[in-house]
Amino acid sequence: MLSKGKAVLSVTAALLLLISSTGCQRGASAVQKQAAVAVDAIPSDMHHEQGSEASMEMDPIAKGANRTDFAKWTWPRGMPQAGKPALLRIAVTDAGGEPDQRLQVNHEKKLHLIIVSKRLSSFMHLHPVETKVAGVFEVLVPFKAAGAYKLVADFKPADGSQQSQSDWVVVARGEGSEPKSEPVLTADKELTRLAGGMEVSLSFNQTPRAGVTGMLTFSFRDQMSGKPVTDLQPYLGAVGHVVIMDAGAEHYVHVHAMDELGKGPNAEFHATFPEPGLYKIWGQFKRNDKLMIVPFVIEVK
Repeated sequence: MLSKGKAVLSVTAALLLLISSTGCQRGASAVQKQAAVAVDAIPSDMHHEQGSEASMEMDPIAKGANRTDFAKWTWPRGMPQAGKPALLRIAVTDAGGEPDQRLQVNHEKKLHLIIVSKRLSSFMHLHPVETKVAGVFEVLVPFKAAGAYKLVADFKPADGSQQSQSDWVVVARGEGSEPKSEPVLTADKELTRLAGGMEVSLSFNQTPRAGVTGMLTFSFRDQMSGKPVTDLQPYLGAVGHVVIMDAGAEHYVHVHAMDELGKGPNAEFHATFPEPGLYKIWGQFKRNDKLMIVPFVIEVK
């Protein structure tokens, strides 16, 4: 198993109530040929949204912050192999090192788990199930390909401060699995994709710059009629979730739509990119009972 040590993610709630009226600079209007991932919401305890997806209002990793060992990661049935569901156990502990029995429900779940491959081509958002021991969670992780993966657990202790803990794991090649190389991350030339019968565009109120909070706007139009979409459905208590990671999977941001009860045609998010470089953005939305994962790659100055 490859280990980079557990990185700590400092978290701040993004409860911003004022929506900026600044006009957004729209991304290019041409629709990319590669459509965004659209998946069925799976009504099981595993809640696996294949292809990509997200959870809380999070800020970037702050290395060396207070909590460094408040999540213990174990693989009770052995280290994961590609093509075989791997059982992951996560114990969220309190200051005394014991399982935290007072975790709060946040956006309908006590624990949200984000998993990305090393170069961000694979994305999962899972919801581990709490065992009979409070504070201890388990989930089956369906790794499809071998390689290194970043794991990020989001949770909210009783003191109300959002926390995130991370770890790396190397998934071995399973029997009969084929080696798979990940493409190198590059910025998208067009910021419009097809998803669930819609054209989904991403725009910004300003050029994305490191350390500067900006507004991201996802806009939705019906693919056939071209009319604005106004029937988005809530997903995990909000109309939209956005997860952002840098190319090295070291900085992590998770935000919710400013108007959590909105239904379209726009969903606006505030986010801060900690450093210059390439970032991948996954927007997660639901329409017609189908979960859609809409990914974009941008460069931050």
